[in-house]
Amino acid sequence: MLLRQKILELTLGCLMHDVGKLCFRAGESGNHSASGHAFLKKAWQGYSPGEAPDCVRWHHASELREAGPAADSLAYIAYAADNIAAAADRRAAEESGRFERYLPLSPVFTHLNGEHDGLALSAMPQDGTLRMPVSSEIRLTAGQYGEICRELEAQLRTLPPEEEWVNSILGVLESLTSSVPSSTNTAESPDVSLYDHMKITAAVASCMALYLYDSSVTDYRTALFEKEKEFRAKKAFLLYSADFSGIQTFIFTVSTKGALRSLRSRSFFLELTMEHYIDELLTACGVSRANLLYSGGGHCYLLLPNTDEVKRRIEAWNDRFNGWLADEFGLSLYLADGYTECSADELTNSPAEDSPYQAMFGRVSRAVAKKKLHRYSAQRIIEMNRTKEELSGRECRVCGRTDHLIRGEDGSDLCRWCSTFERLSSKIQNTGVYLVLCGEEKGADYTLPTYYGEAAFFFTDEPSARRALREEKPVLRVYTKNVSYAGLRYSTRLYVCDYAKSNSMEELAMHSQGIRRLAVCRMDVDDLGQAFVSGFESKSGATASERRRFVTISRTAAFSRQMSLFFKLYLKALLNGSYKGQSALAVAVVYSGGDDVFLVGAWNDVLEAARRIRSALKEYACGALTISGGVGLFDDHYPIRLAAEETGALEDEAKQNPGKDSVSLFAQGSGNTYTWEEFEREIMGVKLAVLENFFSAKEDTKTERGTAFLYRILDLLREVRDDPQRKVPLARLAYLLARLSPSKGSDEYARYREFSGHVMDWSLNEKDRNSLITAIYLYVYKNRKEATE
Repeated sequence: MLLRQKILELTLGCLMHDVGKLCFRAGESGNHSASGHAFLKKAWQGYSPGEAPDCVRWHHASELREAGPAADSLAYIAYAADNIAAAADRRAAEESGRFERYLPLSPVFTHLNGEHDGLALSAMPQDGTLRMPVSSEIRLTAGQYGEICRELEAQLRTLPPEEEWVNSILGVLESLTSSVPSSTNTAESPDVSLYDHMKITAAVASCMALYLYDSSVTDYRTALFEKEKEFRAKKAFLLYSADFSGIQTFIFTVSTKGALRSLRSRSFFLELTMEHYIDELLTACGVSRANLLYSGGGHCYLLLPNTDEVKRRIEAWNDRFNGWLADEFGLSLYLADGYTECSADELTNSPAEDSPYQAMFGRVSRAVAKKKLHRYSAQRIIEMNRTKEELSGRECRVCGRTDHLIRGEDGSDLCRWCSTFERLSSKIQNTGVYLVLCGEEKGADYTLPTYYGEAAFFFTDEPSARRALREEKPVLRVYTKNVSYAGLRYSTRLYVCDYAKSNSMEELAMHSQGIRRLAVCRMDVDDLGQAFVSGFESKSGATASERRRFVTISRTAAFSRQMSLFFKLYLKALLNGSYKGQSALAVAVVYSGGDDVFLVGAWNDVLEAARRIRSALKEYACGALTISGGVGLFDDHYPIRLAAEETGALEDEAKQNPGKDSVSLFAQGSGNTYTWEEFEREIMGVKLAVLENFFSAKEDTKTERGTAFLYRILDLLREVRDDPQRKVPLARLAYLLARLSPSKGSDEYARYREFSGHVMDWSLNEKDRNSLITAIYLYVYKNRKEATE
């Protein structure tokens, strides 16, 4: 219990260790360590934060030498963790550089996949509003920092330095300090936020403390201050990763009836289950969510202490969780995990010439891949092959299971999980608080395993959660969706993109322009894995240290967090019309997280959504990242599972386009794959615009404008595209165009000459010819009149 309390004090102290920078930049004099110590003592006046304030007061070498605290002071751990989180190059920079107090935060993408200088972020609270980078010429002000200090102090007064409030404190720090830089030293890059640096410092510190405890080391002064270099070579950490297998199959196991609702239910269930898995593992290992580096898309990275007990608990929890998955879902879901031992030197990519940081991620990836190939023990396989006692000849109408069946209102059979997913569909969209109680509880929406037992999940609201806390129910944790609630203990804010214009595919299709069709869009960031591991390596620089000076664990964590924010939080603003006053789109998000998106909706709005996402990501990531995807068109009664597969093939086709940053439309192999630049410029900006300009004119009774003419042109152009040896039949094309010609003296003749000239020129060039075909498809789809009953 004493160890647990000390880890709490250390975590809180490191989460606050640089809070004095806010005070200093708000106008206070002196050093930020003293300012932070005074701030924290005032904010937590009346509470017992233990050694947390000491970690703030003495986290620099000069202060430790002067104060000389006891050898077992947690301040020594905070000092060493701060250095590791900042990376070795920062100390040298601080000695040689100068500080510019009001320097703004640069985007974390500044040094990702090349250099993207000249941009900065405004110091605004993280309130869910999508804000793009602005000119780096801006400067923050003492008034802005003063407001942050006042708000942070007010919030901390309501958040005691106790275990059940740690996640709330993390949420407050993220909201208030993630848009200001950790360092304003002009000799280094200000692209890591104060929040990201303090969070990683807390993660590193808790791992170090548990490692030292396991090694029976209590003289932190000697181990971390006097022999810091020796400690940095020790394998004190575990880089842990877990990855769900079978997500696609699981999500798309739905019936045609209510398919969209079931898709969203299953997707959200997996997301919430992953967060639960992460929290259970963090708790079992004795650390907090500060140690969560990344979570999204069924994947996570954690930083854990390297002890035998932690390894045992990792294995025990993953085995128990996968046993539960096998019992409940058979072979359809599996969570493969793995870890690698690593040192502080590896976390700081030292020595740079050996690229230990990249090698570390490679090792953990291979460990996860190995686990996927060897999922189950022999005993587990025997258990899974035993005949179920409940076989009855009946089966679930959705997934085909034959056990735990429930007779539905329509007389058909559902297994308990498919029944749960159908029942939860409306709750997921209409509730924002998810209460987790220890043990089995009557009326729970469902139950998941915990490290020691079971947890009951209730999809509810804020008042109900507060009532459960007042009544001293066995609350394990509370998840809140996109919103933080003041004074709500055990709460963790999760970001979820839950936008849906409608949960009915038929209703979404009715919003289509022209042809009534649904579209499915699947998009994925290009080469994100490579960017995650080696994207911060620079191609310039005389030495390996110079080329890899931006490769740090804090930058990786900050990059991961920004990606999660874009796809889980900000994406909603791109779809619901709240960003730049754009129109709301008739689409529904099936899932969006990590680096990928799955949308369903009216075909023209889905295409517009894809364009908005690509454009916004490019601006948000300062041009450092690209995204590719596929957009397929389907009847609204077409099986969603097949639509997803076919659109996935389109996405793969876009990913194979040289340079990527591409989109593939309509059907695999149809030749409608372009870079986004080509699509925007050549199709939307030129050819579709020319078609619309010409055919929107008032029709003359002697012309053949319209769909019939365009289909004739399409047939002609597709013949050439499908047979590369075939030449363009210019005479036939000229004849078709001539039949459109108005009289030479008419007002429309000049328009006709321009249009016919473009078509003739485009038909002679393969790229122009193909993009004209795509533009004609889009024009016809937009203007086709559906038959009415």
